[in-house]
Amino acid sequence: MAQLSQMIMITIEELEAQLGVSKFPRFIRQCEAAFQLKIERACQQILARPDLQAIFVSGPTASGKTTFSDRLANALTQAGRPTRVLSLDDYYNSVTVHRDAMGRPDYETIAMLDTEAMIRDFTHMFNGETVRLPTFDFVRRRRVFEPNKILRLDEKDLVVIEGLHGLSDQIIGHLPKQHVFGIFIMPWSTFLDGRQLLGSRDLRMLRRISRDVLHRGSTALSTIDYWPMIDHTEEHFFPPYLARADLYINSCLPYEFCIVPPLAAARIRESLVRWEQGTLPPSVYIHNEKGYADLPQAVEEARELLAACTRLPQADLSLVPPQSILQEFIR
Repeated sequence: MAQLSQMIMITIEELEAQLGVSKFPRFIRQCEAAFQLKIERACQQILARPDLQAIFVSGPTASGKTTFSDRLANALTQAGRPTRVLSLDDYYNSVTVHRDAMGRPDYETIAMLDTEAMIRDFTHMFNGETVRLPTFDFVRRRRVFEPNKILRLDEKDLVVIEGLHGLSDQIIGHLPKQHVFGIFIMPWSTFLDGRQLLGSRDLRMLRRISRDVLHRGSTALSTIDYWPMIDHTEEHFFPPYLARADLYINSCLPYEFCIVPPLAAARIRESLVRWEQGTLPPSVYIHNEKGYADLPQAVEEARELLAACTRLPQADLSLVPPQSILQEFIR
């Protein structure tokens, strides 16, 4: 049973003390080395259990699940246990999406996943059978099967399976416990300037804003307006997922307070200007006459986030190492 541990607390004074031509790159190396150590310790726990076949990585949005899973798989492979990475997103169902009273679609619910197909494939996989794996085409909203996407686990092979609901009892509850290892990943941190300026929820929202604008054609206000649906999912699902995990990974990198918030602040500022000018496009998430679920509330929260972000120093994005989990949110 995992628990949240080693909360990262950093003050504006501590962060500013790390600034400088030589100091900040050294600070980055220290933060990245500390995160790499977490990966290595996870490897040690996994390698100590030769009966394991699958590592399920779960955690809320913008926690760095994808990059962490890739790095974990590489480390396990280098240690002598060849490891593949699978995403639960490829098991999305083309079902009617439930919406809340404000019109927000619930893309976060486990009902969006074909758990029956997952359990069937994973069971065959654990039995040493060859499995044809799906790929979800998000443009055409359907699963496709690519000719070369097949998997068969040999005796020493492992598979890392990542996704929001990777530790749901609806999935791992149907699999042999002796073959499964669970990891819950989430940034757990607080940034202080006499009081809390940014908490873990804020940091993940800023990460998601940056990623959504870059990769989903979203605006900052669109992401903020959708966030109550994410909150709803996390309140209901993630406490039991954390309790079900064998290991918790804190994915906050202290130096990211000079990277992600300033980047997201620019996106928020741009979004607010477009709102003030009356040129803000409809949300990419909401499909109603207003174009947003609760735009006034989103604007208020955007202004609060922007006020907090402007207190932070900004660092050059090129300083972020190519293997960092932060690359998910800045490139």
